[in-house]
Amino acid sequence: MPEYSAPLFIRWSLSHWMALGVVALCAGVLLWGCRRLRMEKRVRIGKVLGAVFLLTFLIETFGRIVREHWEPWQDRLPLHFCSLMTLVCFIALWYRKPWACAVAYFGVLAASIQGLITPMLYEGFPSGAFFAFFVGHGLLLVSALYIPVVLQWRARPWDDMKTLALCDAYLLLIIPVNIWLGTNYGFTRHAPPGTVLEYFGTAPWYFLTLQVPVLIVLRLLYLTVRPREK
Repeated sequence: MPEYSAPLFIRWSLSHWMALGVVALCAGVLLWGCRRLRMEKRVRIGKVLGAVFLLTFLIETFGRIVREHWEPWQDRLPLHFCSLMTLVCFIALWYRKPWACAVAYFGVLAASIQGLITPMLYEGFPSGAFFAFFVGHGLLLVSALYIPVVLQWRARPWDDMKTLALCDAYLLLIIPVNIWLGTNYGFTRHAPPGTVLEYFGTAPWYFLTLQVPVLIVLRLLYLTVRPREK
């Protein structure tokens, strides 16, 4: 029998739009429903969401490392920015640490959400990689919104700037790793085709160009979660 081959993923195809629609619908329903609950139940559901998040991360990471795949092993390590954001979101939902809540909110909405808009995905619907990608990135979006909308977290002054500093530190640390392994974690060696990074110069210098627009986006995000005046 011929070996099954999943169709290639095409950005802005019907399956891409449907995946975005499902993510938006599930996020809206979950946030709306949880807002109607008491705070104790909101916290409990947040912990369940965080546990599911961690479990899917571990399963996906283990599967990418051990299974036969076209990628070399160096590209299957959990060193992508979104992989680290998954762990941060788990800490934020389970322990509600202020720093983790800030990094989860600002990091996902300023950076990781780009994964939904311009996915780095090769296998399309209905492959397992397609579902794993959109479930994982959809959970990132839900978690980032759940923290302020449902758990009523509010940012401390300069949390947005501190998050940017941590993201820049990640980039500085991952550059020598990419040189050593020949990988492209954090996209410090080249920009994925069709992404916003292509409009800001060559790698890794486009991250310097991006500092100003990212600062503006983070400041706007901060205004939505700043402490309410008494």
